[in-house]
Amino acid sequence: MDKNNNKERRCHVNSDVSLIVGDWLENMKTKYGVNINQQISWVISAVVTSESALEELVVKNLLADHEAKIKYLQKKAKEFGLPVVEQNRVEFKPVIKANVVDVFTAKKHKNKLKNDINKCLNENSDVNTVMKSKLEEAISNSPVEVIDWNRLGAYRYKDLDILGMSLKDYKVLEDQNYRKRFKNGLFATLHNQALGLWRDEEKELTIRDIAKLQPTTDDQGNSRVLQVQTIAKRIFKAIVHFGSAEEKKLLFGTADIYPIVSRKKKLS
Repeated sequence: MDKNNNKERRCHVNSDVSLIVGDWLENMKTKYGVNINQQISWVISAVVTSESALEELVVKNLLADHEAKIKYLQKKAKEFGLPVVEQNRVEFKPVIKANVVDVFTAKKHKNKLKNDINKCLNENSDVNTVMKSKLEEAISNSPVEVIDWNRLGAYRYKDLDILGMSLKDYKVLEDQNYRKRFKNGLFATLHNQALGLWRDEEKELTIRDIAKLQPTTDDQGNSRVLQVQTIAKRIFKAIVHFGSAEEKKLLFGTADIYPIVSRKKKLS
Protein backbone atom coordinates (compact mmCIF):
# COMPACT_ATOMS: atom_id res chain seq x y z
CA MET A 1 0.00 0.00 0.00
CA ASP A 2 2.79 2.38 0.92
CA LYS A 3 4.67 1.59 -2.29
CA ASN A 4 1.64 2.42 -4.41
CA ASN A 5 1.18 5.72 -2.56
CA ASN A 6 4.87 6.57 -3.12
CA LYS A 7 4.42 6.09 -6.87
CA GLU A 8 1.68 8.72 -6.93
CA ARG A 9 3.49 11.25 -4.73
CA ARG A 10 5.78 13.76 -6.39
CA CYS A 11 9.07 15.47 -5.44
CA HIS A 12 11.02 18.20 -7.19
CA VAL A 13 14.46 17.44 -8.70
CA ASN A 14 16.92 19.65 -10.52
CA SER A 15 18.46 18.61 -13.84
CA ASP A 16 21.16 19.88 -16.16
CA VAL A 17 20.88 19.08 -19.85
CA SER A 18 22.92 19.91 -22.93
CA LEU A 19 22.20 23.17 -24.75
CA ILE A 20 20.66 21.37 -27.72
CA VAL A 21 18.29 19.40 -25.46
CA GLY A 22 17.42 22.65 -23.71
CA ASP A 23 16.47 24.12 -27.09
CA TRP A 24 14.29 21.11 -27.82
CA LEU A 25 12.49 21.49 -24.49
CA GLU A 26 11.89 25.18 -25.14
CA ASN A 27 10.55 24.41 -28.61
CA MET A 28 8.07 21.88 -27.19
CA LYS A 29 7.02 24.40 -24.54
CA THR A 30 6.35 27.03 -27.21
CA LYS A 31 4.63 24.63 -29.57
CA TYR A 32 2.41 22.74 -27.12
CA GLY A 33 2.39 24.89 -23.99
CA VAL A 34 3.84 22.08 -21.83
CA ASN A 35 6.28 23.34 -19.20
CA ILE A 36 9.81 21.96 -19.16
CA ASN A 37 9.45 20.21 -15.78
CA GLN A 38 6.48 18.21 -17.09
CA GLN A 39 8.42 17.20 -20.22
CA ILE A 40 11.41 15.98 -18.15
CA SER A 41 9.03 14.10 -15.85
CA TRP A 42 7.54 12.24 -18.83
CA VAL A 43 11.00 11.33 -20.15
CA ILE A 44 12.15 9.98 -16.78
CA SER A 45 8.93 7.99 -16.36
CA ALA A 46 9.43 6.40 -19.78
CA VAL A 47 13.12 5.52 -19.24
CA VAL A 48 13.20 4.65 -15.53
CA THR A 49 10.67 1.87 -15.01
CA SER A 50 12.26 0.42 -11.85
CA GLU A 51 15.08 1.04 -9.37
CA SER A 52 17.16 -1.71 -11.00
CA ALA A 53 16.73 -0.06 -14.40
CA LEU A 54 17.89 3.23 -12.89
CA GLU A 55 20.87 1.55 -11.25
CA GLU A 56 21.85 -0.10 -14.54
CA LEU A 57 21.72 3.30 -16.26
CA VAL A 58 23.82 4.92 -13.50
CA VAL A 59 26.49 2.18 -13.58
CA LYS A 60 26.67 2.27 -17.39
CA ASN A 61 27.24 6.03 -17.46
CA LEU A 62 29.72 5.91 -14.57
CA LEU A 63 31.78 3.30 -16.46
CA ALA A 64 31.73 5.40 -19.62
CA ASP A 65 32.78 8.48 -17.68
CA HIS A 66 35.52 6.53 -15.88
CA GLU A 67 36.94 5.09 -19.11
CA ALA A 68 36.93 8.51 -20.77
CA LYS A 69 38.82 10.03 -17.83
CA ILE A 70 41.37 7.19 -17.73
CA LYS A 71 42.01 7.51 -21.46
CA TYR A 72 42.46 11.28 -21.17
CA LEU A 73 44.83 10.95 -18.19
CA GLN A 74 46.89 8.27 -19.96
CA LYS A 75 47.22 10.53 -22.99
CA LYS A 76 48.36 13.47 -20.85
CA ALA A 77 50.77 11.23 -18.91
CA LYS A 78 52.40 10.13 -22.17
CA GLU A 79 52.77 13.77 -23.22
CA PHE A 80 54.67 14.45 -19.97
CA GLY A 81 56.77 11.33 -20.36
CA LEU A 82 55.24 9.65 -17.32
CA PRO A 83 54.99 5.83 -17.12
CA VAL A 84 51.58 4.55 -18.15
CA VAL A 85 50.12 1.19 -17.16
CA GLU A 86 47.74 0.01 -19.87
CA GLN A 87 44.35 -1.29 -18.74
CA ASN A 88 42.02 -4.09 -19.88
CA ARG A 89 44.67 -6.71 -20.63
CA VAL A 90 42.86 -9.70 -19.18
CA GLU A 91 40.59 -10.28 -22.16
CA PHE A 92 43.56 -11.19 -24.39
CA LYS A 93 45.14 -13.84 -22.14
CA PRO A 94 43.02 -16.68 -23.54
CA VAL A 95 44.46 -15.91 -26.99
CA ILE A 96 47.98 -16.66 -25.78
CA LYS A 97 46.79 -19.79 -24.06
CA ALA A 98 45.03 -20.91 -27.22
CA ASN A 99 48.18 -20.37 -29.28
CA VAL A 100 50.25 -22.41 -26.84
CA VAL A 101 47.71 -25.22 -26.98
CA ASP A 102 47.75 -25.09 -30.77
CA VAL A 103 51.54 -25.47 -30.80
CA PHE A 104 51.48 -28.49 -28.48
CA THR A 105 48.71 -30.04 -30.56
CA ALA A 106 50.71 -29.53 -33.75
CA LYS A 107 53.79 -31.12 -32.18
CA LYS A 108 51.67 -34.05 -31.06
CA HIS A 109 50.35 -34.56 -34.61
CA LYS A 110 53.85 -34.24 -35.99
CA ASN A 111 55.17 -36.92 -33.61
CA LYS A 112 52.26 -39.20 -34.51
CA LEU A 113 53.11 -38.83 -38.21
CA LYS A 114 56.74 -39.62 -37.50
CA ASN A 115 55.80 -42.73 -35.50
CA ASP A 116 53.41 -43.94 -38.21
CA ILE A 117 56.06 -43.59 -40.92
CA ASN A 118 58.71 -45.26 -38.79
CA LYS A 119 56.33 -48.14 -38.08
CA CYS A 120 55.71 -48.55 -41.78
CA LEU A 121 59.45 -48.49 -42.57
CA ASN A 122 60.29 -50.96 -39.81
CA GLU A 123 57.61 -53.38 -40.99
CA ASN A 124 59.08 -53.26 -44.49
CA SER A 125 62.72 -54.21 -44.08
CA ASP A 126 63.30 -54.13 -47.83
CA VAL A 127 62.96 -50.34 -47.91
CA ASN A 128 66.21 -48.65 -48.83
CA THR A 129 68.14 -47.52 -45.72
CA VAL A 130 69.12 -44.20 -47.31
CA MET A 131 65.50 -43.46 -48.14
CA LYS A 132 64.50 -44.25 -44.57
CA SER A 133 67.11 -41.90 -43.09
CA LYS A 134 66.08 -39.10 -45.48
CA LEU A 135 62.43 -39.47 -44.51
CA GLU A 136 63.28 -39.38 -40.82
CA GLU A 137 65.43 -36.29 -41.33
CA ALA A 138 62.66 -34.51 -43.26
CA ILE A 139 60.14 -35.24 -40.52
CA SER A 140 62.48 -34.04 -37.77
CA ASN A 141 63.25 -30.78 -39.56
CA SER A 142 59.70 -29.94 -40.66
CA PRO A 143 58.64 -26.64 -39.00
CA VAL A 144 55.63 -26.35 -36.70
CA GLU A 145 53.88 -23.12 -37.62
CA VAL A 146 50.30 -23.20 -36.38
CA ILE A 147 49.21 -19.58 -36.17
CA ASP A 148 45.58 -18.60 -35.74
CA TRP A 149 45.61 -15.46 -37.89
CA ASN A 150 41.88 -15.06 -37.39
CA ARG A 151 42.46 -14.49 -33.67
CA LEU A 152 45.42 -12.21 -34.27
CA GLY A 153 43.23 -10.13 -36.57
CA ALA A 154 41.51 -8.74 -33.46
CA TYR A 155 44.76 -7.33 -32.04
CA ARG A 156 45.18 -3.58 -31.64
CA TYR A 157 48.34 -1.51 -31.33
CA LYS A 158 48.10 -1.57 -27.53
CA ASP A 159 48.44 -5.36 -27.76
CA LEU A 160 51.82 -5.23 -29.51
CA ASP A 161 53.59 -6.75 -26.51
CA ILE A 162 51.07 -9.60 -26.34
CA LEU A 163 51.41 -10.17 -30.08
CA GLY A 164 55.18 -10.44 -29.66
CA MET A 165 54.79 -12.97 -26.84
CA SER A 166 52.23 -14.98 -28.86
CA LEU A 167 54.61 -15.28 -31.83
CA LYS A 168 57.80 -15.77 -29.83
CA ASP A 169 60.01 -18.52 -31.35
CA TYR A 170 57.82 -18.67 -34.47
CA LYS A 171 59.65 -18.54 -37.78
CA VAL A 172 57.20 -15.93 -39.03
CA LEU A 173 59.19 -13.31 -37.07
CA GLU A 174 62.43 -14.50 -38.68
CA ASP A 175 61.31 -13.73 -42.23
CA GLN A 176 64.18 -11.85 -43.86
CA ASN A 177 61.75 -10.14 -46.22
CA TYR A 178 60.94 -7.70 -43.41
CA ARG A 179 64.46 -6.30 -43.69
CA LYS A 180 64.53 -6.10 -47.49
CA ARG A 181 63.77 -2.94 -49.42
CA PHE A 182 60.26 -2.28 -50.72
CA LYS A 183 59.26 -3.21 -54.25
CA ASN A 184 58.52 0.44 -55.01
CA GLY A 185 57.42 3.69 -53.39
CA LEU A 186 53.75 2.67 -53.40
CA PHE A 187 54.45 -0.40 -51.27
CA ALA A 188 56.57 1.67 -48.89
CA THR A 189 53.67 4.10 -48.51
CA LEU A 190 51.16 1.29 -47.91
CA HIS A 191 53.36 -0.25 -45.21
CA ASN A 192 53.93 3.10 -43.50
CA GLN A 193 50.21 3.91 -43.71
CA ALA A 194 49.23 0.54 -42.21
CA LEU A 195 51.48 1.12 -39.19
CA GLY A 196 50.21 4.69 -38.84
CA LEU A 197 46.58 3.54 -38.84
CA TRP A 198 47.37 0.86 -36.28
CA ARG A 199 49.06 3.41 -33.99
CA ASP A 200 46.03 5.75 -33.98
CA GLU A 201 45.00 5.86 -30.30
CA GLU A 202 41.59 7.39 -31.00
CA LYS A 203 40.44 4.90 -33.64
CA GLU A 204 42.09 1.84 -31.99
CA LEU A 205 41.87 -0.17 -35.22
CA THR A 206 42.41 -3.92 -35.29
CA ILE A 207 44.61 -5.61 -37.87
CA ARG A 208 41.41 -6.81 -39.55
CA ASP A 209 40.10 -3.22 -39.70
CA ILE A 210 43.26 -2.15 -41.53
CA ALA A 211 42.81 -4.97 -44.03
CA LYS A 212 39.41 -3.48 -44.91
CA LEU A 213 40.96 -0.01 -45.27
CA GLN A 214 43.73 -1.25 -47.58
CA PRO A 215 42.04 -3.43 -50.21
CA THR A 216 43.89 -4.49 -53.34
CA THR A 217 42.66 -3.90 -56.89
CA ASP A 218 43.43 -6.12 -59.87
CA ASP A 219 43.96 -5.05 -63.49
CA GLN A 220 40.21 -5.29 -64.16
CA GLY A 221 39.44 -2.87 -61.34
CA ASN A 222 38.02 -5.52 -59.04
CA SER A 223 38.70 -4.86 -55.37
CA ARG A 224 39.17 -7.44 -52.63
CA VAL A 225 40.20 -7.38 -48.97
CA LEU A 226 43.61 -8.86 -48.22
CA GLN A 227 44.03 -11.65 -45.69
CA VAL A 228 44.81 -10.77 -42.07
CA GLN A 229 48.12 -12.61 -42.43
CA THR A 230 49.17 -10.32 -45.29
CA ILE A 231 48.34 -7.13 -43.38
CA ALA A 232 49.99 -8.44 -40.19
CA LYS A 233 53.22 -9.10 -42.10
CA ARG A 234 52.90 -5.67 -43.71
CA ILE A 235 52.84 -4.14 -40.22
CA PHE A 236 55.79 -6.32 -39.12
CA LYS A 237 57.87 -5.06 -42.05
CA ALA A 238 56.76 -1.48 -41.40
CA ILE A 239 57.98 -1.76 -37.80
CA VAL A 240 61.41 -2.87 -39.06
CA HIS A 241 61.64 0.08 -41.48
CA PHE A 242 59.69 2.83 -39.70
CA GLY A 243 59.15 1.60 -36.14
CA SER A 244 60.72 2.77 -32.91
CA ALA A 245 63.22 0.75 -30.89
CA GLU A 246 60.49 0.02 -28.33
CA GLU A 247 58.12 -1.34 -31.01
CA LYS A 248 60.85 -3.59 -32.40
CA LYS A 249 61.66 -4.85 -28.92
CA LEU A 250 58.03 -5.67 -28.14
CA LEU A 251 57.43 -7.53 -31.42
CA PHE A 252 60.76 -9.14 -32.28
CA GLY A 253 62.28 -9.34 -28.80
CA THR A 254 65.17 -7.10 -29.85
CA ALA A 255 65.60 -3.52 -30.99
CA ASP A 256 68.63 -4.49 -33.10
CA ILE A 257 66.76 -5.27 -36.29
CA TYR A 258 67.23 -2.92 -39.22
CA PRO A 259 66.46 -2.72 -42.95
CA ILE A 260 69.11 -4.11 -45.26
CA VAL A 261 70.98 -1.22 -46.85
CA SER A 262 71.58 -1.98 -50.50
CA ARG A 263 75.00 -1.09 -51.77
CA LYS A 264 75.02 1.05 -54.88
CA LYS A 265 77.18 -0.21 -57.70
CA LYS A 266 80.15 1.98 -58.39
CA LEU A 267 80.44 3.28 -61.90
CA SER A 268 83.67 2.20 -63.54
